[in-house]
Amino acid sequence: MYIQWLKVLHLVGGIVWLGASVAVGLVAAAAAADEQSKVAGLARRVARRVVTPGLALAFIGGLTMLALGWGAYARAGWMHAKLLVVIIAAGLHGALSAKLRKAAEGQQVSGLAGLSYAFLVLLTLIVVLVLMGPTWMPARVG
Repeated sequence: MYIQWLKVLHLVGGIVWLGASVAVGLVAAAAAADEQSKVAGLARRVARRVVTPGLALAFIGGLTMLALGWGAYARAGWMHAKLLVVIIAAGLHGALSAKLRKAAEGQQVSGLAGLSYAFLVLLTLIVVLVLMGPTWMPARVG
């Protein structure tokens, strides 16, 4: 039963993390140049209160499930691909945080919308890998 709760924790965290990252980046990118600092400051606060805890929940749930089922996941090619995509998403999280901080400080930044769209692409890849990966890339035997 606890595995189901770990899955819930992992999914909710991932949805909050990636979904809020998309929203925060797009809102900050859409702000007029003279308002970007103010909007980015608000977006940064939302990111710290929503996005980062979502990332933490996703990682706690996911890494716990990975550790508990390592025997099966170690040979699953789709899981290795998913982990690579998640590492890239974590890097984008850091880039988004840095851009929001700079914008909140009044510096002109670009690429916020691009980061948001990249999060959407990565989210799509993760969903495809989780749902279709076991069929396309079954675990190796032996």
